[in-house]
Amino acid sequence: MNALDKLSDKEFIPFLRTLGVDTRNQSFEWMLNNSEFASALEWMYYHLDYNNVLSETEKRRFEEIQKRNVHKDNVLSQNEVDESISLIQSQYPGICLPGDVDALAEMKQDIEMQKEKFNLLAKHERIVKDLIKQKEGINEQLNLEITKLNAAQQQICDEEKSLAQECIRLADEVEDMTSAVIEVVGNTMDVYGNCGEKDTAPNYFTFGPFDQYKQLQELYLSHFDLYVSKKFDLKQNESKNYDNEVLSQAKNMERRLSEALSEYIDSKAELCGEQAKLELVANYNNPHSNQLSMNILEAQTAVQLLEQEEGIINLQIENAIKEFVEDRTRIVEETALNAALAIREEVSNDLAYLLDTTQHALVLDKVLYSALRHELHNIEEFLLFAAQLKQYVLDENDAVTSRICSMNEICREQASCEQKLEHSDVLLTSLCTVLGIEPTTNVMILVKSYNDLERDIKEAKEGIEDGFRVREEKLREIEQSMRPLVDYIWDGCTKQPSSTDKTVAALAHQLEHEMSKTDTRILAASAKFNSIKNSDNQLRKLWQWFLTDPSKLMSVIKGVQSGKYT
Repeated sequence: MNALDKLSDKEFIPFLRTLGVDTRNQSFEWMLNNSEFASALEWMYYHLDYNNVLSETEKRRFEEIQKRNVHKDNVLSQNEVDESISLIQSQYPGICLPGDVDALAEMKQDIEMQKEKFNLLAKHERIVKDLIKQKEGINEQLNLEITKLNAAQQQICDEEKSLAQECIRLADEVEDMTSAVIEVVGNTMDVYGNCGEKDTAPNYFTFGPFDQYKQLQELYLSHFDLYVSKKFDLKQNESKNYDNEVLSQAKNMERRLSEALSEYIDSKAELCGEQAKLELVANYNNPHSNQLSMNILEAQTAVQLLEQEEGIINLQIENAIKEFVEDRTRIVEETALNAALAIREEVSNDLAYLLDTTQHALVLDKVLYSALRHELHNIEEFLLFAAQLKQYVLDENDAVTSRICSMNEICREQASCEQKLEHSDVLLTSLCTVLGIEPTTNVMILVKSYNDLERDIKEAKEGIEDGFRVREEKLREIEQSMRPLVDYIWDGCTKQPSSTDKTVAALAHQLEHEMSKTDTRILAASAKFNSIKNSDNQLRKLWQWFLTDPSKLMSVIKGVQSGKYT
């Protein structure tokens, strides 16, 4: 088959444009018709894609490598390239090489499957959250019911205690009364038994046998104590399982009632069916025209009544549904309005508190700023000229010295990094450099160093928080100590500097003058820094780029990890 039958300008020119090639509206039919070029162009069409196109960074890096590798011996051979590719594939299994369409398709399919799995997990998470919310609502209801049951149980226990105390009190009263009566009767009988009137004394023995009375009294007391103790013990033992027994009894009762009701309905239905069968048989055996017409009329009347009842029931159901929906909507609206009102009230309170706190902090900051500037002015009056001259000389000397030292350090670090990149693993070396440890291949050392780094970060964070708390305490102390000065300077209802006091007016004027001088010095220092920054050489810019631009620094680190600078 001719190559022209496979490829043409219609397919080949868009392919070249995707690779970033400027075709300049030229035709490639003559190359596709040539047998020497057709096979190569066909291979390019089926094996290259936009992943093979070099980016601007890669192009610049490739040009630098070509400039360095002037000799042909420095260029890798085909076998070395294949070995490097196989090494990369062994280190990073599953990596997709440019031009591998099948692997790219499999990777896209895996990504789609992972996305579907993620969506399923998200859906499952939403369902679990809904179930958790339902469980929380049920738990709240159960807690409410348990609270009610506990309150009822506590009330019952209190009533039992009060009743037991009342019973004991009544038993004591009965015992006291019985003992008193027995003592009175015994004393009386003793008196009349010892008297000389033998005829009168036997009349008092009608009170009964007192020994039996005492035995009955003791028996009654023992039985009463036994009954009360057993009753209380039973209540205490059954208090733990009382709720479960009540629930089980209620469930058993419900089950038995439901079974009995279902059996009753079944038996009633069977009875009605048998009665209807008997009536049908009787009517069938002895049919009569009037009876048939009456039955038909009754059946039609019953059907009409049932239809009317069905319509009424449907209307009642619709009205009930409407009322339920309206009530639920009203409850939801009221709940939402109450929640929104509560949230807005809380936000308003928080904003008011924040406003008060901010105003206090602003006043404190102004006082501190004024005090610090005043102290700075007092110090600056004595050391202005000498400090300026000395600072100018030291700045120039320090700037040149620090610039030379920093550039030497950068050059040494660059050389050491290049040597390490040539003779060590890029990823492990980068991790060791970031963690600040010696280069190693042991993963446990890296994990330990990372944990130590996290612990140091946590300790530094706690130290910063402690420092902030100490600073706030010191600020409060300064505010308390500066309050007499503030009351002295800022007086009156307008909270403005006192215009009648000459000292205060002089301080305000002097403060404005010092503020203008400080602003002028800040602008001069900024202009000087900009002039030094713009007039410096490329090495200075490179140094600043490494130190002050985190995004470019991260791009360089990613380039080193991906193997662009090896």
